[in-house]
Amino acid sequence: MAVIMAGGSGERFWPLSRRSRPKQLLRLGSGNNSLLDQAIQNIATLIPRERIFLATGNYIAGKVREAESDIPSENILVEPSKKNTAGCLVYAAANLLARYGGDGSNIVMAALPADHNILDTDRYLELAHAAFETAERENALVTFGIKPDRAETGYGYLEFDAEPAGPSPAHGIAAYKVAKFHEKPDDESAEKYLASGRHFWNSGMFFWRVSTFLEELALASPGMETVVRKLAEKIAAGDDDSACAAFNTLDSISIDYALMEKSQNVLAIRADFGWDDVGAWDSLDRTFPRDGRGNVVIGDPVIIDSDNTIVYNEPGLDSIAVGVLGVKDLVVIVTKDGVLVAPKDRAQEVRKVVDELKRRDESHL
Repeated sequence: MAVIMAGGSGERFWPLSRRSRPKQLLRLGSGNNSLLDQAIQNIATLIPRERIFLATGNYIAGKVREAESDIPSENILVEPSKKNTAGCLVYAAANLLARYGGDGSNIVMAALPADHNILDTDRYLELAHAAFETAERENALVTFGIKPDRAETGYGYLEFDAEPAGPSPAHGIAAYKVAKFHEKPDDESAEKYLASGRHFWNSGMFFWRVSTFLEELALASPGMETVVRKLAEKIAAGDDDSACAAFNTLDSISIDYALMEKSQNVLAIRADFGWDDVGAWDSLDRTFPRDGRGNVVIGDPVIIDSDNTIVYNEPGLDSIAVGVLGVKDLVVIVTKDGVLVAPKDRAQEVRKVVDELKRRDESHL
């Protein structure tokens, strides 16, 4: 089974991303695909689409259903409210238990974000196959640690044990016990992590038996484990109101905080398939071609004597002319009803603009 987490709002991609058009539906993937389409296509080579599930929020469920992903409609799981990634995976696990029965030992699932860019899909599938087998054989929570190629301060890190865990790697691909999770580091720490050879980016991709997920959740966040079982019971009985009420008792928290950082049973596989968390506008430098001066130019803007700048004219030249002159290291984003201009090194802070618009009760969200 695969569950693709497609409920995020992508506020750091404002003004292109909106409540009704979140980041995962934007054409920010390779080949002009949406990120969601790309995530589905990547895993569908390994898992048939009838066993792929999309977990999303009720505020964008209609848009996800319209995305023509060839995922069966009954496999689109609509969370009653926003409860972060822990809530997403609790809801997904409960639905799988309700549908397939048993104690969850019969279900090995992958939890995959809908907003990542993967360059080498063959290698990704090879490692995903090994991750499934490791999760099934070891009854562990398995994740990918992405081999870093730069001292990145925008990602969390996993610190690996020096030696592989277990004597017989799956398909010759070793898994390592995760010694520690590290939050997004400062510049000095990021440089040390890059040099260590034991620190890897936290991919946010997970593989586990549902039964293992429940066992580890019972130790780390027992209230959540209780909610999973109650949800599964109510969903199986068709009692949507009670299921919704149970889900809404959950705190909004990430799965890293609720489970992964607390568990002593986390294994990670070193991943080298070319990966990017398409988290903010500066990631377009790594996913789109650049011109001779390092600029990413989309939508036919006029850009003169400028360097290392991202200019995205969504309406295109036929609707609006956008000119950029003599600038460096900027992000300039133009939509039909919004404009963003920011230094590229502050692209992670675009959410501050969204927060201020919310405070003003503006409609352009």
